[in-house]
Amino acid sequence: MNYQISIKSILKIFVNLLLIVTLIGCTTNDNTTPKHSTNTTAENKEIPDTIVQFLMTSAAKDFRNHQPPTPIDFRDIKIGYLTSTNNAKNFILCGEFLSKENKEWIEFATIKTEGYEQYIGKTHYCQEATTILTDAKLSADLIKMME
Repeated sequence: MNYQISIKSILKIFVNLLLIVTLIGCTTNDNTTPKHSTNTTAENKEIPDTIVQFLMTSAAKDFRNHQPPTPIDFRDIKIGYLTSTNNAKNFILCGEFLSKENKEWIEFATIKTEGYEQYIGKTHYCQEATTILTDAKLSADLIKMME
């Protein structure tokens, strides 16, 4: 009988230790890991297609309405977000366009606000953004929208 009690006691201790280790593992907060990484493609996150289309349409509209510079090609188009102080996500489209007038590549950023804001030239916005979507097709789609 002592033999069975010993096994039961050992099993109880083992189960309790396993439970404690599991609880500690679930509640540990590792502050050494950044909460988000900038300038990298985040995994398992998506941007709604309506946001992508809004940013693409807004960028094309702004380029058509405010020339020069006149874009004749696009490259490195990325879509992501900036996190505001209240942790809200402000979606952003970043990339470069080839200027017809200067024949040089110029950076731009289109940010979804209540409407949108577009910036021509290098800004800190794209460097601070968390990139979610990078696809060569975005550049081709933006060129088509400009036609």
